[in-house]
Amino acid sequence: MVEVDILKDGGISEDNTLNKAELIKLSKEDLINILINISECKKIQEDFILNISHDLRSPLNVILSILQCYKDEYKNNKKGDQCQDHIEIIKRNSYKILKLINNLIDTTKLEKKYYNMKKENLDIINLIEWNISSIDKYAKQKDISLVFDTNVEECIMAIDPEAIDRIIMNLISNAIKFSPEGSSIYINTWKSINQLTISIKDEGIGIPKEEQSTIFNRFVQSSRNKKSEHSGSGIGLDLVRYLTKAHNGSIELKSEMNKGCEFIIKLPIEKLEENEIVKNKCLNSKSKVEILEVEFSDIYL
Repeated sequence: MVEVDILKDGGISEDNTLNKAELIKLSKEDLINILINISECKKIQEDFILNISHDLRSPLNVILSILQCYKDEYKNNKKGDQCQDHIEIIKRNSYKILKLINNLIDTTKLEKKYYNMKKENLDIINLIEWNISSIDKYAKQKDISLVFDTNVEECIMAIDPEAIDRIIMNLISNAIKFSPEGSSIYINTWKSINQLTISIKDEGIGIPKEEQSTIFNRFVQSSRNKKSEHSGSGIGLDLVRYLTKAHNGSIELKSEMNKGCEFIIKLPIEKLEENEIVKNKCLNSKSKVEILEVEFSDIYL
């Protein structure tokens, strides 16, 4: 068997031990073995991400549960104010790790088509409005205004509400991170005959033109991360891209340096027959608050 190093997904690469001339000389059996080797390596990589993510997430959930118990215990105790501050710091950083793990798991599941989409016929406009009102307190910490406009009051279509939540939260979270204090973020939706377009536009530092073609690739980070206090994993936009594709939609970026970014999502307006609908388990208000805290854990309050 011919041993080779392979070019791996996600921008992680190693030196190839065979050049083109050597590849031409390989037998059919050698080429088959190389392909098997590549396939096995990819499977190992995917299994590793899923397994290590699970191993990290489980103890984190235990830590967060214990922290919540301590917080409740000291809630009415003035002497516990400093302790509560420390608990909040630990909790926020735990959420940051949890967010990274959740994104890793979900992008891997989406890539391998393991992700279980639970679509319902829902009013997406109402869902977006709920997200904006929930996110508003995070924007106000930087004196940033969230401005919403739509050409329709209602648009019923087949969506996975949790997936749409992740898309909207992720894009607005990025906009808040990279926008100056006192600026505005504009969220617009407009409906045509068979398509809904969602635009999220900020007045931040923008993304260089040469980086825009790879910004949705996994683990790729823009140079604007180096200019900001907020670091990132390079997974969030990859997840947004996959969740958008899972709705048969598309996403594009428009940006100029020092003039901000605009992310434009286009979703086909499709509806499910009643027998196709997979009902989502309703989230209570506490669960929704926790989802927001995880998503915005890297915006320091």
